[in-house]
Amino acid sequence: MKIRVRLALWYFFITLAILLAFNLGTYLSMKHLLLNALDEELNIITNSIEINYNPQSNSFRNLQIETYNLSRHLKKFYLIVYDSEKQPVFKSPLATIITLNIPRPQTTREESYTIKKRKVEIPLFQSNGKTDRAETIIFRAISRKLFYRNQLIGWASLAMPIEDIEESMQKLLKILIGGSIFAVLLLGVGSYFLTRQSLHPVSAITNLAKKISHSSLNERIRVYNKEDELGQLSIVLNDLLERLQRAFGTQTQFLSDVAHELKTPLSILRAHWESEINNPDLPNALKEQCVRDVETITRISHLINNLLLLSQTEEIQTNFEMTHLRLDELLNNVVEDAQVLSERKSQQLNIIDLKPFEIRGDKIRLYQLFFNLIDNAIRYTPEGGKIEVASVPIDNYAVVEVRDNGAGIPREDLPQIFKRFYRVQKDRSRKTGGSGLGLAICKLIVEAHQGQIEVESEAGKGSLFRVKLPVIRS
Repeated sequence: MKIRVRLALWYFFITLAILLAFNLGTYLSMKHLLLNALDEELNIITNSIEINYNPQSNSFRNLQIETYNLSRHLKKFYLIVYDSEKQPVFKSPLATIITLNIPRPQTTREESYTIKKRKVEIPLFQSNGKTDRAETIIFRAISRKLFYRNQLIGWASLAMPIEDIEESMQKLLKILIGGSIFAVLLLGVGSYFLTRQSLHPVSAITNLAKKISHSSLNERIRVYNKEDELGQLSIVLNDLLERLQRAFGTQTQFLSDVAHELKTPLSILRAHWESEINNPDLPNALKEQCVRDVETITRISHLINNLLLLSQTEEIQTNFEMTHLRLDELLNNVVEDAQVLSERKSQQLNIIDLKPFEIRGDKIRLYQLFFNLIDNAIRYTPEGGKIEVASVPIDNYAVVEVRDNGAGIPREDLPQIFKRFYRVQKDRSRKTGGSGLGLAICKLIVEAHQGQIEVESEAGKGSLFRVKLPVIRS
């Protein structure tokens, strides 16, 4: 999973958890506040009852004198007032209809209760709220002892249906749920946007790193903010690229200088030895030694040319002369020139099928590419072996195949054969004159032509090299 996705999920779920905790806290706090407000209202009524006690008549004045007005005021309340003899002295209209069985208080402080009654148990009760469809009615009740000058004069049981509070809480819950859904959508979009913006410099660094690895070391990473961590990382990577560029430049210059310095004396030596070969006074044994020396010098010159080519890896495409050419004609020329080498080992070098392809490429380098592949096949195929060359179309590519029935390549060596100076079975390579640069050169040429090179091989059963080159669309 990408870091961008992981960060977005972390942002989303952490913020979602905070949002859910806030909504839950809001809901519970609001319910607590509303119930406390109702408890306070119930407590105020019990206080007014206690204050209006008449000790001379041992009765509650307002309950006796203003029964009608009080009944109207208490119409929505459930109220029963008991005297010190535990006899009810007043009941509100609601208390005459239903029975709640509020417990008698055990302490001097009011005690709060939440009582649920099923509607079937209070059939005469009429609810005025929007919760009439509910199966139960919830009451908030308090039970409190009444005192006059620290003397117990009775107690009051007071309750009120909280359907209004429940209705308000349902509305609040709907609002919170709707807001949460909307917030979740915003969270998802916001988390992705913030993560994308935060990691944009990382994407820029990644894309530029890919570009650098395939083109040149001249590019540098843009520093968006020198103060943050990504800015510091960009600065460090730019310094690293600077050092790498200097190191590669030094290496390339060294290879180029060495190659040029060696070419001149080798050319002089080759010319001198070739002139000595034509000297009639030179013994035959010495002439044969001169021929072997010339062949050695030729191999060294070829190695130097390869080193020069490899030293130009970064700007290789700029050194190629790209033109339109017929691939089948080029392959015919390569096979014709390689026939001499295969005939020395009594091998069959055959063209199986060559389709007429037009490609854009450097004729000299492509000749070198295919000649190297065929020369390798001839070199590592025993006498009397068979080498086949074919080209077939696949999608928008011309695919050239060079197949042999020679020694093959061990499975463990296949991932390494295109690396520079890597040689399969080094003792065998020394016998055949291999330097470990041929296939590295082939890969370099193919990639410079925007193509691909692959190999299939099995030890003792031969090899198949496959080169894919883009064709020119007609």
